[in-house]
Order: sequence, then C-alpha cells, then structure tokens
Amino acid sequence: MDNKELTYLNTLAVSCLATGMIDEAQPAFELINNSAPLQDAGPLGLASVELARGNYDKAVEILKQCADENRVNADKARKLLMHALVATNRLNEAEELRDSLTQLDAANDEQEYLVQTHKFFGTGDPGLIGR
Repeated sequence: MDNKELTYLNTLAVSCLATGMIDEAQPAFELINNSAPLQDAGPLGLASVELARGNYDKAVEILKQCADENRVNADKARKLLMHALVATNRLNEAEELRDSLTQLDAANDEQEYLVQTHKFFGTGDPGLIGR
C-alpha cells in the first residue's frame, strides 16, 4: 500500500469513526495495521475503535503493546492511553503516566507543563491531571 492509499484509507476510517460508523471503521484500521505495520495509524485507529465501543481495557492493551514495540507516535498514544486509563478507573496507572510526562519535562516550569498537558490531553478537568 503506497502513502496515497494509506492516507485515503485512514481518512475514510477516521471519518467513519467520527460519524459513529464504528463497525465500518474497524476493518479499515485493520487493513492499515496489516498493510503498513510501521505506521501508527493502524494501532491508534484500532484503539480508538475500542474506546468508541467502551472497551477501554482492550484499548489500553492495544496501546501498551504498540508502545512496547515502538510502533506508535508517543504523544498520540499517551493521549489515548490517558483517556482509556481514566475511563476504566485505573487512576493509579493514569497518575503514573502523568508523573512520567512531568519527569520527561522536568526542566520546564511544572505548573505550565501541567497546563500544557491538560490542553494536550483535552480533559474537561484540569485538576485531574494536576493532582
């Protein structure tokens, strides 16, 4: 699959997901995942499908496996992983993820970093990340 086909298929899959056509999005993301294993669109899309279905533990499993294999963009994976962990009430793991993000950027002002992290993760509650 060339880049143009990959981009088209990913756009189609994301559009399906965004319009609630979850069952239609999954095969497209699976095809991307199998055809372009070094691209992060497949695993991130599959995790997004699981999040949309409410299968948060499965989304966490996909993201952790891909992170272990260095297959995904770290920032995108962290965003999805944080949502999945919070949604499954795995707050200790979410806190560990937040702490690791803070340690990665320890040279910067911590409060400003937390504000930026809140914006990045798009949570409705900045206090959740700033605990």
